[in-house]
This record gives sequence, structure tokens and C-alpha cells, in this order.
Amino acid sequence: MFIFVSDLFVDDYVGGAELTTDAIIKEVSVPVLNLRSNQVTSQVVDAYKDRYWIFGNFSAMSTEMILYCCKNLEKYSVIEYDYKYCKYRLPEKHIAAEGSCECESSPRGKMVSVFYAKAENLWFMSMEQMMFYIDKFKFLDKTTNHVLSSVFHSTTLDFIETLDCENKNNTWLIQKSDSWVKGTDQAIQYAEENGLEYELFSGLEYSEMLKKFSQYKGFIFLPRSFDTCPRTVIEAKLLGCELILNDNVQHKDEAWFSGPRDATLEYLRGRTDLFWDELFASTRAPSATDIGLSRNDTHFKIVIPAYNSEEWVKRTIQSVKDQKYDNYECIIVDDISTDDTWEIIQETATGEKFKTIKNTEKKYALRNIYDCINSCNPEPDDVIVVLDGDDWLSTNYVLANLNKHYHQKDTLVTYGSFVRYPDGQIGQESSKYPPSVVENNSYRKDTWRASHLKTFRNWIWQKVDAKDLQDKEGNFYEISYDQAMMLPLLEMAGPRAKYVEEVLCVYNLGNPNAVNKTRAKKQYNTMLEIRKKSAYKRLSDEDLSRKC
Repeated sequence: MFIFVSDLFVDDYVGGAELTTDAIIKEVSVPVLNLRSNQVTSQVVDAYKDRYWIFGNFSAMSTEMILYCCKNLEKYSVIEYDYKYCKYRLPEKHIAAEGSCECESSPRGKMVSVFYAKAENLWFMSMEQMMFYIDKFKFLDKTTNHVLSSVFHSTTLDFIETLDCENKNNTWLIQKSDSWVKGTDQAIQYAEENGLEYELFSGLEYSEMLKKFSQYKGFIFLPRSFDTCPRTVIEAKLLGCELILNDNVQHKDEAWFSGPRDATLEYLRGRTDLFWDELFASTRAPSATDIGLSRNDTHFKIVIPAYNSEEWVKRTIQSVKDQKYDNYECIIVDDISTDDTWEIIQETATGEKFKTIKNTEKKYALRNIYDCINSCNPEPDDVIVVLDGDDWLSTNYVLANLNKHYHQKDTLVTYGSFVRYPDGQIGQESSKYPPSVVENNSYRKDTWRASHLKTFRNWIWQKVDAKDLQDKEGNFYEISYDQAMMLPLLEMAGPRAKYVEEVLCVYNLGNPNAVNKTRAKKQYNTMLEIRKKSAYKRLSDEDLSRKC
């Protein structure tokens, strides 16, 4: 769904910008395709022009390619880590080297300014950096600007909080760096002039560097020029270090940083939500009313069958927990997994909204769904949401979006649309049924379209005969269960079955146990058997009035 462009990622180099990029990408449940800036070509832009692009570092892109992106991409945002309009990416370094910097007036500077102007959002690392840009490019005071700051993985912040910061030695730390901006020589000079015991550090594994900060008295960081939001300064502050900084540390006076440690932690924990909420709002759900958060009238019953999904099920459950709409219950059933799926379910599916079940016999997905719905005692108008244990909800607004649709009382069933993981491709199987199919009730003869995410009101589900969910031997279908479920519902609902264009679900192709990888032939034969069953009659107005 999203394309993230950067010069480097953490697999290439572990630096502040790369760690921020990684945290942004890894803390969202929607697939993100990473592209290095030298991989952005006109062919790639054309192939993904309808996706949402995020440009981090893009220095390897030519001015011609920047212009091509401006002209051809529908929506994009820019994260400005430094000063990319300048050929040195740092005006003061440019001035030191050549005596002046007027890059904003250069051909590339002008092209970059056009790039900024057409961006939907501009994200800066500090307030001071943002104001510098607004002063340099006057049009930016009319664009949508945000201060992002450095972004941390939640697991990194959790790790930081576990470290002992009480038993510190009397030595100050100085980062050893060949980078001109980092000012290593200035920091050494300061320490020696002030009689401070110091130690240089470099090349440490990230966790080891954090441990080192927790053990040392303080951190001296005196960059020679603007450093927008140096990550090491934040890490040192979180780990109880005293700080000696100069005014080139551009974030140092911001309230979130200059206040107590807990305030800094709270601020940092909200950075990814701020970023993605803004992007999701611009693409799908800008307001509480629009996305259905202002109405809390739909009660969802989320059913999740899981089998050998230890790598994925935590993500599945977390995508439910992260929903901004909270009028739901979730039932998760483990179908005798042979890995750690059940243990992860127990650890993750906590709280009163969650119910967990461990089978004592193998049932497969459809029987599990059928039994779970019956066991959770849904009200007639409750909406059932079916989510596989290795898939997940695409955004924090999925239930709010569905609430918006079900607020229209004639909506009985919804289906579509999904994105594939890990390739980020929109699922072609999901599409709106043609009017002729709906009118003639010929769903069983048409291409299968009612894929993820599948939802329906409980009362119409209760009209499905259990025999139509079973094979000739009276066993619930083990595969192709989505067609066995949805075809009767589509036939009964007709025009009251709504196709949702917004991507609601991430369909996981990375699970080696997926049906399409293990039992494709059997799946096809089962599908043919299901389609030979008699079609259900369209519900009449009288049926709709009395429901069950």
C-alpha cells in the first residue's frame, strides 16, 4: 500500500535516520515497500503511481526524477531529516567549504522546492529546522507541516526502561565520528579544558551503546552545525545522562525533551501513531464523523481461527487491540496448533474484550467459525467479522470504517478489499459484483469476488443451513470455506451486500501453511462442489422486517 523511499535502510547502515525510518515502517500493520532512491525510475513510478509514497532521504534521485515524481504521483509525503535542498545537505558545511550557500536558488534547489510544494505533508525533525525551512522557502507557511522528531521502536523504549541507570561511573561519553557535523574535536576540547574524564565510543552494537549510556555520567555533544534531532542525545537523556550540548542541537529546547524523562518517553511513544494517523486520515478517514468514530452503534463480534501461526498471530491480535473503535468482542480459537500459537494467543489476547478457546479436536476454519459464532451469543444485529489467524487488519480505523457502512441499515454484508503481504499488491480477487450478477442472483456462476475482509449481520447468518457448509459426508468444508459462507449470504442480501473499496485487511502470503501453497487442487474441486449447491432466494421485504 505504501512506498518508502530512502538512500539507506538499517540493513545498509544503522544511523539515526535509518533507525527512525525502520521504526516508522515496522510499527505499522500495513505492508510497506522499501525502495532506495537510486531504484526510483519512471517505470517504477508508473507501476505504483496510485500508491501512497513517503520520501525520506532521496539524494540519489536526479532532478529529472524528482520532477517526474511531482508530475505523476497522486499523493506523497516528505520526511526531511536534514537539509536536502543544499548540495552538502547542510548549509553551514557548505559555507565552511565554499564561503556561501545559495542552494535554494540553484536548479536543484528550485526543483526540490517544487517537490516540497506538491507534497501532501512535510515532516521535520525539530521545530527549529521547520522554521528554518519556512524562512528559506516562504510558500511552506501555507503547506501542511509537522514536527516528527526521532522515532523509536516501542521495543527499544521498553528495553531502555529496563536498564539500570542508578549506578553510574564518573566518566563522560563522547561520540567518535568522522562526520564534520558531529564535532568530536570540539567535544574533546571542551572535556579537556574543563578537566572532565571522558571516553570515546564508536562502532558499538545498538543495544551495547544503550547499556553504555546507562552506566556513564554524561554525554558531551557539540556539533559544528545544525543537527536536527540527534538520536544519541535523546538516548543519553532517557538513560539518565547529564548533557552538555550547544545550540546546534536543534531540538534541545522543545518541551517534550527539556522536561522530565517520563514526558519524553510518553512523547516518543506517540510518534508513530501521529505519523500514520495523519497519513491514514488523508487517504481514508479524515474525521471522526467520516470514519464512524462518532457513532458507536454497531457491535462487532470478531472471530479469529488460528492454526500454526506463531509468527503472525500476535500481529493479528494487536491489529484488533489497536482499533480506535472499541465496541467489539473478539473470540480466538486455536485449532490444535503444533507450534507456540496457543501460548502467544494467551499472552496477547488479554482483557475483557477477548475470549480464547483451545480445541481438543481438529475442526478447521469453517467449523471453528460456525461454533465460535454460536458460542458468543451474538444479538441479531451484531456484525460478525471473520479474520484468519495469520492475517491482520490493515489500519486502526477498520472497525470505524465498517461502522460507517453498517450505520446504513440496509447493509447486511460487506466484502473486500485487501492488500497482499509481503509484496504490497492490491488483491485482484476482490472486486464489486457486476449489477447483472446481483440482479440475476448468479453469484455461483460468476468469478469469485467476495474476498477479505468478510463481515455480515448475525441474523442473516442464522438463515444459512449448516448442511450447505458441509460436504457430501456431512463434514464442514476444510478449504474454500469463504465461498461456502459467503455465497448464501450474497444471494440472500443481493444489493444489500456492499463492496468496501478501502483496504481493510492484509492477506498474508508469507505463511507456508497457506492453502494456496499446500492444497490448491483440492481447493479447486471443493469450490466446484460448493457452486453446484442450490442458490438461496433473495430476502423479501417481509423477511427483512422480521429478520430471524
